[in-house]
Amino acid sequence: MKRKHSIIMIFTLILSLLLSSVVYSQDMRKNPPREVIEKKIEAVAKKRGIPSVILKSIARVESVFKQYDSDGTVYTGRSGSIGIMQVFNKYGWFDTKRLMYDIDYNIEAGADVLLRKWKMANERLPKIGNMDPNILEHWYFAIWAYNGWSQSNNPHMIPYKFSTWTKKHAYQDLVYMIAEKEYGQKITPIDISKLPKRGLPSKNLYFETPEPFHYGDIEVYKKGDIVEVDVTSSLNVRGKPDGSTIAKVKDGTKLQVIDGPKLKNGYYWYRVKNENIDGWIAGNWIFKVKEGKIQPKKNYPLNDIGNSWAKDYILKLYNKGIITGDGNKNFYPKKLVTRQDIAIILTKALNLDYNNYQLKYSDKKVIDKWAINYIKAVSKAGFMTGDENKKFNPYETITRKKLAIIVSKILGNKEKDPINLVKEKGIMVGYSDGEFRPKDFLTREQVAKVIVKLLEVLEENNNESKIKGQN
Repeated sequence: MKRKHSIIMIFTLILSLLLSSVVYSQDMRKNPPREVIEKKIEAVAKKRGIPSVILKSIARVESVFKQYDSDGTVYTGRSGSIGIMQVFNKYGWFDTKRLMYDIDYNIEAGADVLLRKWKMANERLPKIGNMDPNILEHWYFAIWAYNGWSQSNNPHMIPYKFSTWTKKHAYQDLVYMIAEKEYGQKITPIDISKLPKRGLPSKNLYFETPEPFHYGDIEVYKKGDIVEVDVTSSLNVRGKPDGSTIAKVKDGTKLQVIDGPKLKNGYYWYRVKNENIDGWIAGNWIFKVKEGKIQPKKNYPLNDIGNSWAKDYILKLYNKGIITGDGNKNFYPKKLVTRQDIAIILTKALNLDYNNYQLKYSDKKVIDKWAINYIKAVSKAGFMTGDENKKFNPYETITRKKLAIIVSKILGNKEKDPINLVKEKGIMVGYSDGEFRPKDFLTREQVAKVIVKLLEVLEENNNESKIKGQN
């Protein structure tokens, strides 16, 4: 009987997963299945040097993995905090629109906020042990601060009464509870007897690492690894671990690890070098690319495309004026592409006209002013349209399937399945394993290749039409 009951439970679980994959659409304002979001969080945690169970448990406590409410509006907290990671953007550290409509960006922003709190924990909050970030118990005060460095999270003051509600658990304790209950990860709490009975603890307090302690899953790099810098602007290079800054490197820079990791003041430090740099950097803003030697640097009109597999495609579009870099001449090849981005690229690539066309989308007020005419152009041409709620959704990242549909429209297809068509034409052929992966999001370098291939097909079709006309 037990075996039969287990089989029924397994079948029910599989069926629910299948149904969720059918119902869920990446380009609609609907929440992805929990397992999809957790995979995204794990990927961000790995890239940012954060134990994944910590980041996942915070997301679970903050929003129950919810980016949108059932009516498609963005999930916001009492104070205006946004989305899955409930990012409070009071100081303008992030792009508010992307926090609202780009789930990946929201998760990355949450990781960035947590790292800011980790920095606080190493500079202005009580210390725990040697502050090795891969020991879960060391994150106690950083997690506390993620919810706000407030006395309401002092365990001695729980339950804590606000004007309209009562807090039953200290925030960091609730995160610990989720880690154990839902991920099977025990995290030993600190000895709270050292905390003050009221208010906030002094930064001069020191706690021994609680026993037993538990390790996380932070990736460490070894000598010979090639890593890529992943930052918004630039990353400091130090003369020694946590020493003085001797240089800065830009996002996308490739470096080779030659020493490390060395633990210093809460960070893993790596000595890295390329033809211009030799120094130490913190491991939270790099990720492993491959093993081997860095190729000699060539001069390109865009600073960060030298190591992109798609640099030839990017250069073709750059030379045609279809794409440009930012003020620092960076293209950001790995950055995900939004519907608004696609509208701009297609308008330039196809020389589309936007005159005498008015947008009718219900969300047209949230479209960036500089992008309005481009969205008018693709809408007028019929290449991009709104969803069932008449929203254009400019900031939503675009999937491979959605781009295949757009390309299919441009080619005038009315018969073939869009994915089969783009594969047949060689515009989007899929991955090396033969999978097309329709729900995968597209990066800027991937889109560059698609646009070049699309233009080649259009030119070929145009030449064929001319030959037929001559005959």
